[in-house]
Amino acid sequence: MKRALQPFDITLRHGKRYQALRRLFLGFSVLLTVGLPMWHLHALEIEGAGRAADSRWSTLARFLPDTPPPFFGAPTSVWVWFFDLVDPLETLATALFRGFSWNLVWTVLPGVVLVVALGRFFCGWACPYLPVLAAANAARWLLSRLGIPTADVKLPRVTSRVVLVGVLLVGSMLGVQLVPLVYPPAIIGREAFRAVFYGSLGAGGLLVAAAFVFDTFVSRAGFCRSLCPGGAMFSVLGSVSPVRVVNERSKCTDCTVCDVICNLGQSPMTNALDSGCERCGKCIASCPTKALSFKIVFPGGKS
Repeated sequence: MKRALQPFDITLRHGKRYQALRRLFLGFSVLLTVGLPMWHLHALEIEGAGRAADSRWSTLARFLPDTPPPFFGAPTSVWVWFFDLVDPLETLATALFRGFSWNLVWTVLPGVVLVVALGRFFCGWACPYLPVLAAANAARWLLSRLGIPTADVKLPRVTSRVVLVGVLLVGSMLGVQLVPLVYPPAIIGREAFRAVFYGSLGAGGLLVAAAFVFDTFVSRAGFCRSLCPGGAMFSVLGSVSPVRVVNERSKCTDCTVCDVICNLGQSPMTNALDSGCERCGKCIASCPTKALSFKIVFPGGKS
């Protein structure tokens, strides 16, 4: 009879170092989303394009390198040197809209492998909506300090998957691409380009603002937790990920700090986590007794 493999500790419980690395990566993602259009703007200005000279961002863009940027796209579809990296949700929507293509498989494969291995990490590490969510959380805190109550409606966990299936099915039946219209990373990337090149925001800005209001007054992180189709896609793909947050019960004092700090309604204190965990590591960094850590749990392993 084979002996079950035990979990392997991969974090050494350095939650604060993990947070620093995550924030650095998130900063790069946001900088890429906003800075890449400005870099292209600067490249056009060097070539003498009239549009660049008319932009209010042209002065700031002059501080960027004079060489053409090595990237195109961001944040859901990025061309880096010789290969493409495409968001799995965008790829699935394109396949349903235009039909299957092996080119789509090669572009989406790196992202799928990462999500299957690491879980729903994109939401906690790279999504450009995270600064908006942080602002919503700050607004909730400020309102509570002022004595103004805010609701925290808990929608069923299946809601996001219903939204995911609905967006894909309705889009394929109508023959239109709905994902870029409701998926925050795609919206923010498009609006950043529009703001830099045209000096204004489109209808997508209204959707981001609506998500901010929803997260602030109706449900804490409610859009990410219950309405985002991309979050649902990553949860499905990441459900087999061996990377888990594990609570060492002998060190836990049941202080509930880890549960309170989690945006997505997970419960690290009782080891009640599902594929909705975004591997942000906030619970690990906040644990006063260092009872929490990331572990690789192999099939048959026990935590």
